[in-house]
Amino acid sequence: MLTFPEMSNPAPPKLLELAAHSLLSNEASVILALEEFTVDLFPPLLTAAFAGGHKKALKALVEAWPFPFLRLGSLIVQWPNQDSLQAVLDGLGTSPALRACPRRSELRVLDLTLDFEQVQSKGASEALARFPFWLPSTVKAEMPQAVARPRPAEDTRKGPKQPWEPVELHIDLFLRGPFKLDTFLSSLLTKVERSRGSLRLCCRKLHIEEMPFNSLVGILQTLELDFIQELEVFDWFRALSEQSLFATQLGRICNLRSLKLAYYHWAFPPEGEQSSSCFLSQLSKLGHLQKLHLSYSYLSGNLHQVLRCLQAPLLALEIRSCTLLDTDITYLSQSLHATCLRKLDLSGNNLSYMVPGPLETLLAKVSGTLQHLDLNHCRLKDAHLSAILPALCRCSRLTSLGLSDNPVSRAGLLSLLERTAGLAELKRVLYPIPIECCVYLHGLSWGPVNKGRLCQVQAEMQKLLQAVQRADMQWSPPLPSPLPVRLVQLD
Repeated sequence: MLTFPEMSNPAPPKLLELAAHSLLSNEASVILALEEFTVDLFPPLLTAAFAGGHKKALKALVEAWPFPFLRLGSLIVQWPNQDSLQAVLDGLGTSPALRACPRRSELRVLDLTLDFEQVQSKGASEALARFPFWLPSTVKAEMPQAVARPRPAEDTRKGPKQPWEPVELHIDLFLRGPFKLDTFLSSLLTKVERSRGSLRLCCRKLHIEEMPFNSLVGILQTLELDFIQELEVFDWFRALSEQSLFATQLGRICNLRSLKLAYYHWAFPPEGEQSSSCFLSQLSKLGHLQKLHLSYSYLSGNLHQVLRCLQAPLLALEIRSCTLLDTDITYLSQSLHATCLRKLDLSGNNLSYMVPGPLETLLAKVSGTLQHLDLNHCRLKDAHLSAILPALCRCSRLTSLGLSDNPVSRAGLLSLLERTAGLAELKRVLYPIPIECCVYLHGLSWGPVNKGRLCQVQAEMQKLLQAVQRADMQWSPPLPSPLPVRLVQLD
């Protein structure tokens, strides 16, 4: 794998880098001499060409690139120039007769993704502003094995052809409406479509938000679906024909590891038998799915229909604001997923009437593997927390716990801290603002917060953390939500 140095704390330029910049002062001469250059001169030449915006040299360098892998993430962050990227794109798939240099390219993977470290560095915000369709990669997952592609048949009249070796373009996409294709992205999609398979657009992480359905289908038809590992879809289309068509596309994403659906309009039998059965049948084809996130969708009493079609146990399950019933929690605790979950998020569901009962049972079942638990805004009071604490304290691998926006008192909060102090792996807790410090309306805490009282509670918590010798635990309150205008008017 060939990468370029990060832009933070740059080292003094090396002699080879200085030579590359000097050579590019005569761009035409560099292009003519590429065939004679040693391979170790190509990386500094490409970096210098990217920095100086030498479009002709960039195109020629890609046409003659002597390595199988080229990653441009750090260069994109440091010099976010669409013309330079367009020049790189123009250098792909050029026929031998049109190349500026007769040297044959060995390039097989062009990686345009940005990783988390690059995004945190100086200049990343400018790069993302210029390329809004890019989604920074925050997870360094293994790339799936390339799927074998058919090679063109030999034409005996003209002799055997060389093996067909397509170039993979790796890019993460963040597509948000109102949708209008960026110039470079539009050019990229057109080039891939016209390449007849010689260019493969490989997107590991795809985020779709408020996008016209026809545009979405067009994007999916251009992408290599077997490469996608993470898919996020927001603001779902409601037409039955659209749901069925997307479900068919979803079933083809055979290597999908993580699926996130928000605002999906579930239509379970009897009124939506065709819609739900089509989607669930395609969901059952996702044999590698490990993470499932469903939010702001009405699932009441039907969670079992979604979970039972999955082939393998989930490692992460997030079901937020889906109006879950006690029967849903009971089914989850009895399912094959319960004993494998590392992350569970049930935030936004009213769980108060499930204690004592299903919630305690579920926590006991997940206690052997659970590392992250979120029960934010679940209307849990002191009595509820007291009831689930025995099961919660059995989760010995728990590292983070979220309980914000639950109407808990100061005494209940201090009791929670003291009881969970025995969980050695628990380092981060998002705790609710006590009821003595703010007003709770409809299960949510609203401002203004009595900062004086909250500071007193925080001081007591810090003193208790020292007493139980858990200074390594970080307890943080959430930011208070503003009081809605409609509630102010009612008052």
